[in-house]
Amino acid sequence: MTPAPLAALGVDVGTTNTKVALAVFGDGVSEERTLSMPTPRTGDALQAVVLGALREVAIDSPHPIAAIGVASMGETGSLTGPGGIPRDDLLRWADGDTATADRLVAAVGAQTLYDATGVPAPHKSPLTHWLRLAAEGDARLDDAHWLGADGLVVSALTGEAVTDHTLAARTMAYRLPESGAPLAETFDHDLLGLAGLTPDRFPRVVLPGETAGSLTASAASALGLGAGIPVVVAGHDHAVGAWAAGAREPGDAADSVGTAEALLRIARGVSREEALREGMSLARCVDGRFETLLAGNPTAGALVEWAFSELIPGADRHDVLQQARLLADGPLDAFVLPYLRGRQSPAPDATATVRLVRSGTDAGAAPVASADPAAALTAVLTGLALQLAWMDAAQSRLAGPRRDKLAVLGGPGAGNGAWWRLKQRLVPGVLRRADVAEPVATGAAMLAVHRVAGLTTSLPLSSADTVASVGDPALLDAFVQAAAPEQKETA
Repeated sequence: MTPAPLAALGVDVGTTNTKVALAVFGDGVSEERTLSMPTPRTGDALQAVVLGALREVAIDSPHPIAAIGVASMGETGSLTGPGGIPRDDLLRWADGDTATADRLVAAVGAQTLYDATGVPAPHKSPLTHWLRLAAEGDARLDDAHWLGADGLVVSALTGEAVTDHTLAARTMAYRLPESGAPLAETFDHDLLGLAGLTPDRFPRVVLPGETAGSLTASAASALGLGAGIPVVVAGHDHAVGAWAAGAREPGDAADSVGTAEALLRIARGVSREEALREGMSLARCVDGRFETLLAGNPTAGALVEWAFSELIPGADRHDVLQQARLLADGPLDAFVLPYLRGRQSPAPDATATVRLVRSGTDAGAAPVASADPAAALTAVLTGLALQLAWMDAAQSRLAGPRRDKLAVLGGPGAGNGAWWRLKQRLVPGVLRRADVAEPVATGAAMLAVHRVAGLTTSLPLSSADTVASVGDPALLDAFVQAAAPEQKETA
């Protein structure tokens, strides 16, 4: 007998946009309704926007809502006052303070901090935000607590101050256990002590398999739902999307693209010294079983937007994308080094910039406007695809045998035909796109029903246009030599 379908709501709070989805799980996964809106700048506005969007997508659900799952970007959050009320603007990962982070690293040591947290970029972390505000004498800190973007949404739904281990790991205040050891149930006293804080200022950490709480009567009324529906902190957006796409065992990998691009690989026993050297984060999977190795380009999708606004202003977006798709199958004689704000990984370099490289020669400090907008955009997208191939090669060195399949999770990296084709050509293995509009929001709903009902499934992955590729080792080598001449090898 086929079990009755289950419906769930999912939330994905992203850097640029926040998405919600109503998903139904039966024989497979069906996105019944999705909604996307710009992510607000303040915590209270974020709560109001998400509640309104959840109400809109939940209207006339074909099945009762069994659970609500919440995923979000890492690092971003808000100071909260008495009663958990958010204060002022969100403190965002993109607004991190390098000078404060440098002082923290100098005082503690980069490897010591990384061994404790798995975080290679402390300037983005809430702990660094807190240290900066304390140095400025900000009076708001006197009675303040911290809630991440996920916690702000969960608090509005349940009244509870809660997060999960994958998002706690992004704060630099949560200790990463050794591979195979149990996850910590609280934020770390010694790490918080670096900022003069105690764990009571931070939310409760729920472990894999636990729920965050239940929908309160007031939240239920606002959503038009019944009270008591379980709410789950699904976790860090990249980790949730990877799990939802079936990346759950060592060697599995997923590529997630939005404003930033993240390549997440399931691993075990990665050297923390080598991972730090390559600028990659270490954490645990959403289910807590294995470690995750995360490499990122923080301005991937942002670079495409930059190209249209700065490199080829006034170009017809639709026409240029169509022409670039045709060029993506032709000779690739130019690429752009895709570093709007330095390079995070591999070979971290805060001074790395956007540069055009043509026929193996550095063409200057920035891309030169081209008489052919499609050729200029193709060079940008080629650079982004080669950056992904470089991250993938570096992960293969750190985390064991090269994976043969890669799940690509929505966003501009999957929907942009030229970018997708270039990834297929330049990244080894078989790439398969998640066949849903909002893989992280739907993944959050999926993880919620997994936690509350034991349902295990995964997102559908398109197989219509899969291509097995060996990549382009010569072009990748040229890219790495242009990006980081000190690198001796790429694979």
